[in-house]
Amino acid sequence: MTAMRTFCGAVLATLVAAPSLGAQSLDDRVGAVKDGSVQMTFASRPDACGDGDDVLGLGRLITVYPSMQGHGWSNANCTFGPARVVITKRDGELTAVRTYIGGVRRSTSGAIDLGVVPARAAASYFLDLASTANRRVATSAIMAAAVADSVDIWRELLALARNENRPSDVRSSALYWMSGVAPAEAVAPLAVLARSGAESRTLREGVVMTLGQLRDGVGVPTLIELTRDGERWLRDRAIFWLGNAHDDRGRATLRSLASSDTLPRDLRDQAIFALGFLDQRGDNGPFLRGLYARVDDTRLKDKLIQSVAQLDDDTDQRWLVDRVLDANEPVDLRKQALFWRGQKNDAPVRDLIALYPRLQSQELKDHYVFVLSQRHESEAVDKLIDMARNDSDREIRAKAMFWLGQSKDPRATKFLEERISR
Repeated sequence: MTAMRTFCGAVLATLVAAPSLGAQSLDDRVGAVKDGSVQMTFASRPDACGDGDDVLGLGRLITVYPSMQGHGWSNANCTFGPARVVITKRDGELTAVRTYIGGVRRSTSGAIDLGVVPARAAASYFLDLASTANRRVATSAIMAAAVADSVDIWRELLALARNENRPSDVRSSALYWMSGVAPAEAVAPLAVLARSGAESRTLREGVVMTLGQLRDGVGVPTLIELTRDGERWLRDRAIFWLGNAHDDRGRATLRSLASSDTLPRDLRDQAIFALGFLDQRGDNGPFLRGLYARVDDTRLKDKLIQSVAQLDDDTDQRWLVDRVLDANEPVDLRKQALFWRGQKNDAPVRDLIALYPRLQSQELKDHYVFVLSQRHESEAVDKLIDMARNDSDREIRAKAMFWLGQSKDPRATKFLEERISR
């Protein structure tokens, strides 16, 4: 990794020292091509990387061509280096923009190579393109501008996001990439937009997302404020993005909200969801299990079971099994615990199989057959076949036969054929 960074540093130094384009702008040089491809290379941000093909990352942001975007990721194949952008034109019209970082530098066959260009000039060109081009080209141009090194473009991206004349996905893309490049000073104008009733709900939801993903958690205090008052949907979105922020301040706020007896039910549900489904890096298991013991509301208990089930700690998974086996629990909650235990696909199926003899409730046994049928390991099919053949309960045998009939496993098909031919 050290060697890779040293190599990339040398490349970036070369790119920064590249000569200016002179009187001819990038727009002029690209505009001179009527058909075919044009490519250029420029310095990328220090935390921009890629696999040289479809994957490109910027800090916690990831995009996979052509349309997948996300937050938070790990990819061992993501390497640092300059950005290479390929522009495709047909009959004088710009039809595609592709950005590559990392991997082995390739030349697009037949492409006109503009060589190394200043990152600032590249960012300016692609931002202009984003404000005028069609939806597909504009969203790709925003990404190209965002990875350009040493340029401050967050204001331009925010202006683009607020431009009602641009397609909605272009505006969303501007906010997405803004979350990867904006500094702390962007928080104040974003906070104003989030609270502004004059702006569309779509824009405000995008702004809340951006606040949650800003570098170093600088937007988290504003998100915390947004959870406390204001429109219900805005508070809901603020809670959701706090869960994605993986921040101790946000985590403490979510726990406080989940514990609040005065918070509206849907917001309390969202806080519980965030602590299990979204913030899995936090040590939330003890809190969620403790809260389960303190609440009487069945719906909240249901949400808590779902959230604990998402956690990987063995203690949390054993707690889930304890809920299944606890005869003092309402049967519906025991069934929920059993369902979510079965949905944990990275948990050994043998543990689920070992649970069956410990079930005393007929209703739980019936539900167990369905839960087992949702697992696709060979051991699960073997257990269903064994139940269909040998279980002492005729109803259980029939249910196992039914779910084997839904299976695509050839052993299930063979077993059913044998039963039918008798």
